Amino acid sequence: MVELPVIIAAIVLVFILVIGGYYIYLNLAGPRKIDDIEKLMKQNRLKEAIAELEKVLEKDERNMRAHYRLAQCYVRANRHNQGVVHLRQCLKFARYTPEITEVTVRSLLAECFEKANNLTEAKNEFLILTTLDSENFEPFYKVGELFFRSGMHQKAAQYLAKATKLNARHAESLALLGQCLYHQQSYQEAKEALSRATQLKSDHYVARYFLGLTLRYLGDLEWAIREFDKAEKDEAIKDKVLLAKGLALIDQENYPRAMTELDRALRFVKPGSDTLVQAHYLLALAAEKSRDLPTAISHWEKCEAIKPGFRDVRDKLKQYAEFRTDDAIKDFMIASNAQFEGITRSMLENMGYQISSLKLNGDTTIEVLALDGDQGKRAMRKQATLFLIQRDINAVHENLVRNFHEQMRELNAARGIIMTTGDIAPGALSFASTRPIDLYDAQKMAELLKS
Repeated sequence: MVELPVIIAAIVLVFILVIGGYYIYLNLAGPRKIDDIEKLMKQNRLKEAIAELEKVLEKDERNMRAHYRLAQCYVRANRHNQGVVHLRQCLKFARYTPEITEVTVRSLLAECFEKANNLTEAKNEFLILTTLDSENFEPFYKVGELFFRSGMHQKAAQYLAKATKLNARHAESLALLGQCLYHQQSYQEAKEALSRATQLKSDHYVARYFLGLTLRYLGDLEWAIREFDKAEKDEAIKDKVLLAKGLALIDQENYPRAMTELDRALRFVKPGSDTLVQAHYLLALAAEKSRDLPTAISHWEKCEAIKPGFRDVRDKLKQYAEFRTDDAIKDFMIASNAQFEGITRSMLENMGYQISSLKLNGDTTIEVLALDGDQGKRAMRKQATLFLIQRDINAVHENLVRNFHEQMRELNAARGIIMTTGDIAPGALSFASTRPIDLYDAQKMAELLKS
């Protein structure tokens, strides 16, 4: 007869073997089951993979590998908030392996937050990664990018500069760093970063656009225009590029080409956008500079219709009010240089003056020294009058009248007359009131041109 202690020992041994075998089975079967699930993931059978992983977690909620793979499935299925839940569980359990490390978990978590548009949490995760993975440029780039998207350019530049030190060939880091420096008006440094970005990635059209903007501020208009020519291949920014190119061409005083490029911009801008009103405004500026005043006024009127009170549009329309209603002023303003001189001669002769000398300064100003014709018939000594005639909308200021008065003295002119199609500043009126100088505004000029 078997003794009781032996029976008890046998039962205990069997129990231990059964329990041990069960746990061995779990340890062997569990990973193999997740291995099979990973095959489903590779086949993009995400629904099946998610269902199987949830079953695994029902039996073992602390299975970190299952949580991580499930998060990956949710990310691929664009269910990022659910991915966040399982990645946080991974951080909570912290059972890391060579494959699933804290860096890999936090990297995926940061991606989930960013895709879910939770940029603050995304930035926090990337900031942690700059410490955990300090030799990797990517977390520094992502932190810089997120600060840049928030408009914090100085803060962004600090992290982007670190990213470029860790990886000097990452075009995106250089491009964003250049944009930050541009916004901080550090144009020389911006030029260097953006130039390197475009050398590394020739089709980085946003970088070329900002390089063009930077070069314009640095005064290198030819190079700026070449960059804009390349950047306009990007349809997403084409309207802005054409606008910037038009402005550079205006700076270059190439007004006809500027108008051509700005006309092109109008075909790409969205109705009612700020870009649209800016395109019309720059077209008006280029047209005004090239003395195409009907076109300029047409675009100012469109600016006023789109965005009432935009910049100085109302002042421009007011200053050109005579032009818009008076054909004599209109002909005077748009006349060629030869016609400008001819109209001036006729006007002064009709006023009774004999022209002694006439000098055309550019295409907007004429200086004339004339003698009083009537007095010349009655006296041996004829009185000289100096004229300054301007056909632009720039206001006549006191300094101009002071300089004109000095010129009268040098030429021994007894009297001076300044005529303008623009406004006359109060200071100019005050100074002229105590000198032998008359100031004629656009209304007075219109009367003289009709006589």
